[in-house]
Amino acid sequence: MKKLLVLLTSGLLLAACGTAPTHPALSQSAPQPTAQGAPASVALPPLVPARMYVADWDGNGGYQISPDGKQLMWAARKGLNQGLFVKNLETGAVHSYALAWLGRWAEDSRHILLQVHNGDENSAVMQLDSFEKSIVLKNLTPFPGTKSFLHSTIDGSDDLLIQSNQRDAKVFDLYRYLAATGALELLAENPGTVQLWMTDRAGELVARARKDENQWVAEIARASGSMVEWKKSFSVPLGEIAIPLHVSKDHRFAWALSNRGRDKIALVRLDLQSGDESVFFADPRVDVSQVYISRKTDVPMALTLEPGAQEWRFFDPKLQALADTLRRPSTSRIEVVSISRDENQLIVVERDSAGGRHLLVDATTQRSTALGELSSSRMHAISPLPKQFPLAFAARDGLPLHGYLTTPIDAKGQQINNAPTVVLVHGGPWARDFGSSDGMPFFLANRGYAVLQVNYRGSSGYGKAFEEAAKGEFAGKMHTDLLDGVDYLVQQGITDPAKVAIMGGSYGGYASLVGMTHTPGRFACGISLFGMSDIASLLTDAPPYWSNGIMFKWHDYVGDPAKPEDLQRMRDKSPLYKADQVRGPVLILQGARDARVQLNQSTRMVEALQKAGKPVDFVLLPKAGHNLYRWTDRLTYYRKTEDFLAQCLGGRSAGYDFFELGRLIF
Repeated sequence: MKKLLVLLTSGLLLAACGTAPTHPALSQSAPQPTAQGAPASVALPPLVPARMYVADWDGNGGYQISPDGKQLMWAARKGLNQGLFVKNLETGAVHSYALAWLGRWAEDSRHILLQVHNGDENSAVMQLDSFEKSIVLKNLTPFPGTKSFLHSTIDGSDDLLIQSNQRDAKVFDLYRYLAATGALELLAENPGTVQLWMTDRAGELVARARKDENQWVAEIARASGSMVEWKKSFSVPLGEIAIPLHVSKDHRFAWALSNRGRDKIALVRLDLQSGDESVFFADPRVDVSQVYISRKTDVPMALTLEPGAQEWRFFDPKLQALADTLRRPSTSRIEVVSISRDENQLIVVERDSAGGRHLLVDATTQRSTALGELSSSRMHAISPLPKQFPLAFAARDGLPLHGYLTTPIDAKGQQINNAPTVVLVHGGPWARDFGSSDGMPFFLANRGYAVLQVNYRGSSGYGKAFEEAAKGEFAGKMHTDLLDGVDYLVQQGITDPAKVAIMGGSYGGYASLVGMTHTPGRFACGISLFGMSDIASLLTDAPPYWSNGIMFKWHDYVGDPAKPEDLQRMRDKSPLYKADQVRGPVLILQGARDARVQLNQSTRMVEALQKAGKPVDFVLLPKAGHNLYRWTDRLTYYRKTEDFLAQCLGGRSAGYDFFELGRLIF
């Protein structure tokens, strides 16, 4: 205890040592001494501690209503770490568990299903009994060194459908977990090419999709005695998708997201026998984003679109009326995250410019109960949240691009122009940024930076042609899209062109290294979080199950390292081989357990930079994988970022955060 008190005291003393801004746009008023004697600009709003973005002491979230509507689950702090909480809504009794994972409800509304991992992507399905006050965990898939995950729950049954690669590391078989005996029964063995198993809500196997050369082949399950026979139904080219969301009770059709024969992903009614589609809803601007389908009626209730700001389309008048009741004039985003079986109880997250809140909504009375404020609301109470805007501009070849701009503000709430800027690049690359979905842009803007997020070509959400425009364009047009975004902000007077950094995770980390190596001098510095430096070895060292999954897409976009001509192009697009071109400091962070972008991707890059005499700081996160699921690792990332950028761009840093002592405990 005495040692802990000494550590806490030391941490509090260190936390007082911040870095004042040095960039001219952030020092418009004469610096005045603070209580600690360090200069600080009075022109800027207060700093929000880094810990609030990753380990909010009063934070809560992940609320889920049980299927029967009688229990509530959520995550919040328990002691000095994350805990899982369960409340009985009838009695008010609350149980809490020292668990870092937030699971999902089983159909019995008693058990919670958890996918437990240690960062290396291998995982087990575990079951927690929420009726017990102490932790009673049961491992349903005790197969070390393998990946197992929940496929679906089953209506009216305690059984589960689980996928696992315990038989063959390259593929996932489908099992039925028999709750009565605790046994796993093999439901369907993967012949080596199946990527998707389609089942109904009753747990019956309906169809599968397997890869066959350059197409996906959909096959319908036919029972033949104790065996299952497969009959081809239709095919989909590898470059298109038809993703089933909900199978009808009679197995005649499925609601699906599809771009077969069209550019944008639409919500369609897919005939499972013929493969014919009838479009239920499509938008000419963007793909359909999220769909809500009634389990009671098999009919879509609503969907969302993301052209910039979130848009809803309602097909259920009851849900439409409920949304109209919930939405306030300041509401910028609504997310429905959980619905009870009878569809009368909903968990909703409402966001606005001052933060947001979690709500428990009764659809029958249209009344809502606040469950908790978002961390952003507590941040806003300390310091006004920066402003964020959807952004649209054209790439140099005329391709329309979209993204988001988050700008720093002064103490009066006015936007600061000619500011140091950070280009924050999303991962994937087959993913996209959304507004108000990430704390990092607001953290950076609070430190004094304009933050540019570009949904560069190759990003999802904007149609097939937009995504395929990235083929062969790693370190090419995908990168110049980012440069064009910076130029646009410079033209608007928002960005100081001499003080621009680039950062991101995964593909975003690669893009950062590309920025520093392929366009030296364009960025003052770069930050890579588990970013690949050598494309060829990324693919040769990939997890075994990539071979039957995403690998074909990598080959389409960057090539096959087994082909000499492709290998050379990969080397040309890999930052590792251009380390000597770097101008400016680089910060590299890497999880030691990363199964996708393995440790050597970062260590080799660090060695190459050091050999070339370039300034590089390397941070190894021993317990992290291809994510930062531990709050201590996330805090390290945020703190290293703010100190690094303060030196490079002239923004400010809050200095040592005493929560960093968590690394000594957890």
